[in-house]
Amino acid sequence: MIGSHSHGATHICGEKSAAEKNPHGQLTDKSIRNISMAFLLNLVFAVIELVGGWWTNSVAIQADAIHDFGDSMVLLAALGLQWLSAAGARGRYTFGFRRFSLLSALISSLVLFFGSLFIVITAVERILNPEMPHLDGMLWLALLGVVVNGFAAWKIGHGHTHNERALSWHMIEDLLGWIAVLIGSVVMRFVHAPWLDPAMSLVIAGFIILGSIRNMWASSQLFLQAAPALDFANIASEITAINGVNKVLSLKSWSLDGFHHVASLHVSVSAGLDYRARSEIKKQVRDTLERFGEFDLTIEMDES
Repeated sequence: MIGSHSHGATHICGEKSAAEKNPHGQLTDKSIRNISMAFLLNLVFAVIELVGGWWTNSVAIQADAIHDFGDSMVLLAALGLQWLSAAGARGRYTFGFRRFSLLSALISSLVLFFGSLFIVITAVERILNPEMPHLDGMLWLALLGVVVNGFAAWKIGHGHTHNERALSWHMIEDLLGWIAVLIGSVVMRFVHAPWLDPAMSLVIAGFIILGSIRNMWASSQLFLQAAPALDFANIASEITAINGVNKVLSLKSWSLDGFHHVASLHVSVSAGLDYRARSEIKKQVRDTLERFGEFDLTIEMDES
């Protein structure tokens, strides 16, 4: 039996991993830029909300301002953790520090979950003791809130890391909240229904709580090194179809942060293949996996 290894330093995009070529990486740089922009937008708008809530006599807007300040602190922490996650491999941390990004995603989801519970409590209090706010001020603040938070949600929602996807729920929560305020400010111009805004907030909070629970579950699965949500049966089938490969004996994978994955592959190949043929098989295997994400890949070959 002859073994052929392509160790973890071999990356599907080339013979040297992206982390070795550029410790911070183009993807991580983009993630940092996305989170930085979301943080600045959220912080500035939280100040605007605080002043606007006082001006419109809207308890809901003031409460949302406090919530947005909390979101800003979460985004700031996420930014620091995302930056730390870009550090290259060192010492015992042979895969680098990408899991800092995953840790931030879990923390963000927890804060979002408990923040949404606070929104539920506030909404119930407002339903029991309704107050009519300054509708003109609510309308203009809501329009501004939809634009600002919509842009932030769109920007960070296009990120690839699990951290960005979890943080996008913070932005979506704020966006939906301002859509509710906008609808409520319009409806209350025609109908005396001060309970409408907190009622809609309950629905939105429930939606966000479910989303944060899904993110916490996804983060916990990655921490437990569950395989990425990919069609590994199809991947194995495509690898088996490569000329010279007889069978996939073992394919194991786990994820570092929801986008950067690690995989070990054990395949049975035809007997008598020379070095060039084996290298070509490895290249085709990497090309196959490249279509499904970014992998740090180890390949072992046995003749049969």
